[in-house]
Amino acid sequence: MKKLIKVLFVSILVFALCACSSNNDSQPKTELELVTTLDQAILSLSSGKCDAVALDSTTAQNYVASSNGQFAMSGVKFDLTMYGDYEGNVAAAKKGETSLMDAVNTCINTATENNYYTLWTAIAKVQSETADEKALAIIGDTPVFLDVTIDDTYAYLLDTTDLVKPQLDLSNADGILKKILEKGEMVIATSPDYPANEFITEDGTVYGCEMMLAKYVADCLGVKLKIETMDFSAVLTAVDTGKVDMSFSGFGWKADRAEAFELSVGYVGDDEVSYHTLIVPADKADQYKELSDFVGKHIIAQASSLQQMYVEDQILALEGE
Repeated sequence: MKKLIKVLFVSILVFALCACSSNNDSQPKTELELVTTLDQAILSLSSGKCDAVALDSTTAQNYVASSNGQFAMSGVKFDLTMYGDYEGNVAAAKKGETSLMDAVNTCINTATENNYYTLWTAIAKVQSETADEKALAIIGDTPVFLDVTIDDTYAYLLDTTDLVKPQLDLSNADGILKKILEKGEMVIATSPDYPANEFITEDGTVYGCEMMLAKYVADCLGVKLKIETMDFSAVLTAVDTGKVDMSFSGFGWKADRAEAFELSVGYVGDDEVSYHTLIVPADKADQYKELSDFVGKHIIAQASSLQQMYVEDQILALEGE
């Protein structure tokens, strides 16, 4: 009898384990696909090759507005409170280059205090055809494009002649800052697929409010600006390997970035509350009410972006719960 009971117990246990295994196997797995450019993500969403694309709210709204009703905002927001209170975008330099970042921070603070970056953001929105009424009101009669010859000095980005500039003590400059001053040029990296921060017009010209900020920083240092464009995933590598002096490329603050690079103070050009979300096909928007609704779906995010981290931390982590 005891032997029979033991056999029955083992059989029941095996059956239960198999059932659990079967249930787990039948649960659809969330697929996170990483791409180098946002245009790749939007093309996949348009062709039905994915279910959603993770974006910041501004970029998401721009893509939805230009989709002729094909895309919609999901209405689901990622929870940013778990990452601390870091507002705006940040510039990045190689770890240990505190002399350079101290000078850059002084320039950024001056631009922010004088509301320059707010104006530059509004101008960049008009230039990238993403402007709203608020941006138009901020610009007023300010010329959107400067009437100058486009050359390698990037003078067309910004005329800082009459702008307030900080008093920088560069007498003890070292590291990359010293090299910048000696060669008379600051080389930055950017991924120009993030209007209005950085983008390229049809004629191949680089624009954007962060590019204006970079031009302002270069002018404050008394050097020329040179912009190297590349995929977003390559920007920080270019900084780390010394291919460029620093980067302005729509970066948000992340703990791993702060550990690996010198990050600037945050800069914000729009007082509208920014958030991060997912866009989906318009005819399926009502299927998504919360983050858990994206479990088991095919989601695309830009490689090395904040949205990649959000999907991993807040959607992939829900699997199996």
